[in-house]
Amino acid sequence: MPWVNEDLCVGCSVCVDECPVEAITLKDDQKVIINEDECIRCGRCHEVCPEEAVRHDSERIPQEIEANVEKTKGLLKHF
Repeated sequence: MPWVNEDLCVGCSVCVDECPVEAITLKDDQKVIINEDECIRCGRCHEVCPEEAVRHDSERIPQEIEANVEKTKGLLKHF
């Protein structure tokens, strides 16, 4: 699932215009957000972003693993 690094997003809305299913919108703070339920994961947004603010979900794998480990540790306290 693509995601947006808000520190890099300048609100140019190129990705909004290129999204074939209109899953990307410009928020009030001029940063874009990708609607995960609407996104078809075509990758166009990532390809056209001039600031490289639209990122691949693979970059988040280490953080997701860490979050899952911490959650599991918390659940194990009950046993």
